[in-house]
Amino acid sequence: MAKRQPPRTPLLEWIASGLGLLLIIGVTAVIARDAFNGSADMAPDVTVAATRVRPSGTGFLVEFEARNVSPITAAQLTVEGKLPGGETSTATIDYVPGRSVRRGGLFFSEDPRGVKLRALGYQDP
Repeated sequence: MAKRQPPRTPLLEWIASGLGLLLIIGVTAVIARDAFNGSADMAPDVTVAATRVRPSGTGFLVEFEARNVSPITAAQLTVEGKLPGGETSTATIDYVPGRSVRRGGLFFSEDPRGVKLRALGYQDP
């Protein structure tokens, strides 16, 4: 009685296995890089700038951009706008991922020329 040869593995199966292995190695490398790049010592780096001022209802709306240039995410970012006359307005942005921009607006009853914008604080997500 002749021994039967096991069936040969198809080429397509070898290709799929190779691609799966490359994906696993790639994902593992990205996770390891993020784990060991020292990001625990970093903080979000958020700058706030006015983009547009327009009349709104009984006052004015100052639209702004909050730009996070750090790879670290900021949650519950509080933005403050202060007018030379002393009026202030604040807004909270829920989530500002690393290397991203989020937009918002602040309402004022007085003319907002000369408004100074700044980020007051954030939470770690």
